[in-house]
Amino acid sequence: MKKMKALLTRESGVTLVELLAAIILLSIIVVSFMGFFTQAARTNSRTNTVNEATFLAQQEIERVTNCSNNNYTIEETLNEKPANVETTIVKDLDTGLYQAIVTVSEGGEARAKMETHLSFADPSEETNP
Repeated sequence: MKKMKALLTRESGVTLVELLAAIILLSIIVVSFMGFFTQAARTNSRTNTVNEATFLAQQEIERVTNCSNNNYTIEETLNEKPANVETTIVKDLDTGLYQAIVTVSEGGEARAKMETHLSFADPSEETNP
């Protein structure tokens, strides 16, 4: 019984001021880490956007290469491009090959750009549809 009474009358513990100081300190630490987490989320979102744009650009480069290998003309190749992908094909006078430049845009901003050099069928020759 004496032990129980001693426990109840003991005045050691945490004061309200100490508790508030600990809460404020923990709040400052948590808020500072939240800034890191939001910045990491933004960076992750940008990285995903660039990865998707790069994948689309690579897919378009492969499609243009396939058209070149199957004797399509430049006009036939440019007719089949996706909406947010801009494909430009110009003749390189030094090499005689055509330079295909693929740009993927989102919201008016270029997200990925790739280029390659290919040969294309002469427009005066017969083509495969």
